[in-house]
Amino acid sequence: MSTVNMVKYYFYKGMVPKDKDRLRQFVALAYQTARDRKLHPKAVLIRSEIHETTSFNGVHLKDPLGPHVTLCYKDEDQLLRGTHVASHGYVTGRDNLGFVRATHAGEKADSAKRQQGRKTVWPSEDDLEAVPEIGYSHLPSN
Repeated sequence: MSTVNMVKYYFYKGMVPKDKDRLRQFVALAYQTARDRKLHPKAVLIRSEIHETTSFNGVHLKDPLGPHVTLCYKDEDQLLRGTHVASHGYVTGRDNLGFVRATHAGEKADSAKRQQGRKTVWPSEDDLEAVPEIGYSHLPSN
């Protein structure tokens, strides 16, 4: 028996790609990144465009793992608790969003502040733009 998983995708206001194909690529990459841990994400916040930097102890440096998208995801329990996991979805290149690998930070409260310290990482839905919900089917692995 297969399972259908409905996922809501968000961007910070003003960051939704205008190109529909690019938008689909970001959504697919975000889902692959969250599924890297074999979870069934229910909400994903795509926080960035492709970039090659990361922060180590508050200092921005070139990421040795390469170009990536920063995102956060929540499973069903995290939706209830108001928490999320931040991740990097690494890609082949700036113009090729082919999934390479993922890294994940620990779980944090949605109220955690972004690096500049003024805005929360996962704000209320009023401060986000949702893209159409997408269902994914998972087939049993037997």
